[in-house]
Amino acid sequence: MAEKRLHPRSATARRTAGITLDHAAPVYDWLAPLMTLGSEHRLHRRVVARLALDRPAAVLDVGCGTGTLTRQIYDALPADAPRRVCGVDAAEAMIAVARKKAGDRPGLAFDAALAEELPYSDASFDRALSTFFFHHLNFDLKIKALAEIWRALRPGGQAAILDVDVPYTRFGALCAWSGYWLFHQAEIAENIRGKLRAALDASPWRGHWNIASRHSGYLSLFMLVKPQENKP
Repeated sequence: MAEKRLHPRSATARRTAGITLDHAAPVYDWLAPLMTLGSEHRLHRRVVARLALDRPAAVLDVGCGTGTLTRQIYDALPADAPRRVCGVDAAEAMIAVARKKAGDRPGLAFDAALAEELPYSDASFDRALSTFFFHHLNFDLKIKALAEIWRALRPGGQAAILDVDVPYTRFGALCAWSGYWLFHQAEIAENIRGKLRAALDASPWRGHWNIASRHSGYLSLFMLVKPQENKP
């Protein structure tokens, strides 16, 4: 995929075959709402609501970008208990922006790292999320990243993935394929053809996920629950 070679990539980003967005960091916060046709904030609220953050929890945001949703997750957790929220992204420029915007939030951290090689020990988190990230990974990396999320979650933990999926309306198909044509990104076409669902079934999450809701004609909110017995 030639797109990956058109822009400079940070040292961390060069370690992955996934699409990374170091070059987009300065404009990402106004570009993202445009790319979601103004629905980004509404969709973020859906993710926050699904994660049941009314109790203390350690939360991981995979592919966090500039950390907008990561900060929202932190602020949604109970303020009367210690909070641990980590955002991870391979684009070091994105992480730099996220850290700058983090403000005084004890327990909020941003790490430049790969989704397929998360720098956290087993069973470190109660919740995980990923929004508009998995369409940057090819099929093999999708499976590896999903396996890493499984590993990092505690038994009984939950994860939410919001991303491009098989379109279910004509407008949704137009939006999804327009994104593919605009960016010439094979990973987007994989999601449109159902490869994210196939990756879930090829990962430890097989049998432990469902589509909680669908949006905009081509997006799905997947909910994943790691069983208490910690068996695949």
